[in-house]
Amino acid sequence: MEKILFIINPIAGKKAGKNIHQDIIRYLDTDKFKPHFKYSEYSGHISEITEHGLKKNYRAIIAVGGDGTVNETGRILVHSNIPMGIIPIGSGNGLARHLKIPLSVKNAIKLINKMHTLQMDAIRINNLYSFCVAGIGFDSEVSRRFQKMKARGLFSYIIACLRCFNQSKNQDFIVRTKEKEYRLNGFMMCFANASQFGNNAYIAPGADVSDGIIDLILLKKPSYLQIPLLAFKTLTGTVENHSLYSRIKGKAFEINQENDFAHLDGEPIKVGTKFTVSIEEKTLHVIC
Repeated sequence: MEKILFIINPIAGKKAGKNIHQDIIRYLDTDKFKPHFKYSEYSGHISEITEHGLKKNYRAIIAVGGDGTVNETGRILVHSNIPMGIIPIGSGNGLARHLKIPLSVKNAIKLINKMHTLQMDAIRINNLYSFCVAGIGFDSEVSRRFQKMKARGLFSYIIACLRCFNQSKNQDFIVRTKEKEYRLNGFMMCFANASQFGNNAYIAPGADVSDGIIDLILLKKPSYLQIPLLAFKTLTGTVENHSLYSRIKGKAFEINQENDFAHLDGEPIKVGTKFTVSIEEKTLHVIC
């Protein structure tokens, strides 16, 4: 039998991860695979477990959690031959939704049993990775506030958005490519590898995780009257038709912003007022 390592975030999805190993044992094809379980205990522990797992002879390493868990696992597995699987039990599950990985634990495990893999791209911001959507501006502030909240889930994320909205404003950005310099003003800027943030909120409809392209999205701040239509278009995958929305496609950007912060797949980080964004093509094997 081939060994599979399941890295479980026990606080993901309102603590849905605490007893999930029972479902994994129930639905995994144990004639083919032998499961090994590790639970994360502190910030950064998932990456430590993954790094240790690279030294073992695992057939695959599975991230059991949300987009933060996926990011911590994937950043270690880039440029390796070990595929990453996802059992999505987080708040948004953006990458899993984009890859059409079932949100049902049972069906996600059945997909792992098939062990079909895709080579996907990774966005590199300075020396860190994003596999779904990274960003600066408003959504970066939301991620910082959401991280501090005790309760998780969609409702808490909406509360974080509402609290940040009044405090956030359009800011100036400078975007440089090899060919051109853009001086832009907007509410938030996203760097999309996949199509959505999570919860089927599409920021880059049509984005492809294997096309070698970054979708740079600029969104200007909406008025209160514009929010319902903007939300509708985001949830229906038609946001690119909104007047506040613009997009630049490319492989590498140099960015200047007014503050120091960003988020990588929903996890807040400090990147500085000047940083680089680039694409690393087909660098991560993922089960989908």
